[in-house]
Amino acid sequence: MIQNQFDLIVVGAGALGVFHAYHALKAGKTVLLIEKDKRAQEATVRNFGQVVPSGLVPGSEWHQYGRIATALYKEIQQEFNIGIRPNGTCYIASNEQEMTVLEELQQKFAAEDYQSSLWTAAEALAHYPMLQKDYAAGALFFPQEVSAEPEVLIHRVLEYLSFKFEDRFVHRNNCPVVDVAQNGTAVTVQVSDKKEYKAAHCFICSGREFKLLFPEVFAGSGLIVSKLNMMATYPQQHTKLPGNILTGLSIRRYESFSSCDSYALLDPAEVPADCAAYGIHILFKQRIDGSVIIGDSHQYAPIQEQDDLNIFYNDMAINEVMLREAKKIMQLDNWAIAQNWTGFYAQHEDEIFCHTIGDRIHIVTGIGGKGMTTAAGFAQHHVSAILG
Repeated sequence: MIQNQFDLIVVGAGALGVFHAYHALKAGKTVLLIEKDKRAQEATVRNFGQVVPSGLVPGSEWHQYGRIATALYKEIQQEFNIGIRPNGTCYIASNEQEMTVLEELQQKFAAEDYQSSLWTAAEALAHYPMLQKDYAAGALFFPQEVSAEPEVLIHRVLEYLSFKFEDRFVHRNNCPVVDVAQNGTAVTVQVSDKKEYKAAHCFICSGREFKLLFPEVFAGSGLIVSKLNMMATYPQQHTKLPGNILTGLSIRRYESFSSCDSYALLDPAEVPADCAAYGIHILFKQRIDGSVIIGDSHQYAPIQEQDDLNIFYNDMAINEVMLREAKKIMQLDNWAIAQNWTGFYAQHEDEIFCHTIGDRIHIVTGIGGKGMTTAAGFAQHHVSAILG
């Protein structure tokens, strides 16, 4: 029989929830993790699986969280297979101006003792011979970064927690939470089967679910939701794309690059109008089975209007634009698309939305598109700040 008293209850088994549970367990706490579905199925599993601290501003707290998360993934992988592959991250520049930004960024990261290698066009083509020769002007490579299989990673981490902390960790799935309330120095959590659980603290890491718990808090939160289009080819027979591959459009989008003075010299008119309209930047990531994920796009809505983001449909016009641009960059054996899907994540102008009710109920969401890269590192900081 599952006990009903814990040091900590976590609501939501996505990356933020699981790693809040992990760090609390590492600190010796007893933890109950509750997930409303059979398994997490939102942004944590609907992404590329690219762990890229290089996309975050050098020296910033979020870059540091990414470094912590990368080290943690590698540490767990040594003990338990969670599908981490240490193949690095490569940014491919398409012209001299983008190469200038890469050169400046390399210097910024060198000052933070974050290793990278600058490649000429010839070196980039030697490492990635499937690149279109008229696209690659050079590249910046980060050898310490890793890839994950997003549909596998978080579920394997959960298995690891159950294995390593079996005497202090309980995971309930298919278990919607219907109420969370603080009573004195304890928090009571009620679930849909009428069971109640108590803990000293509760972290609510419920992704983009804003209607069930504390809707009045979210109504004034300033959170917005981003919808992303992604697709995957059939497994490639010959093409090998090791690591995370990002392109000139990513250089024009990610925070680390916009922190460079030379970023201002990039000409916005070089970005096709439909790419700008749909927030498209082209990434490639090869899965273990040989298929290649291609994406992605960005469309936005306030959380009250997220249902208007065509949640039932994946716009083929957007996919066609992404394929058009991808073919300018890469040569694949087979461009036939086996799957296409949408991802949704919440984001906030303060990088993440943290709100405490009373002094023991802690809402944590809105980490944006950097959850795979930073959630494990941020959770370490947050658990330490709250639990001591």
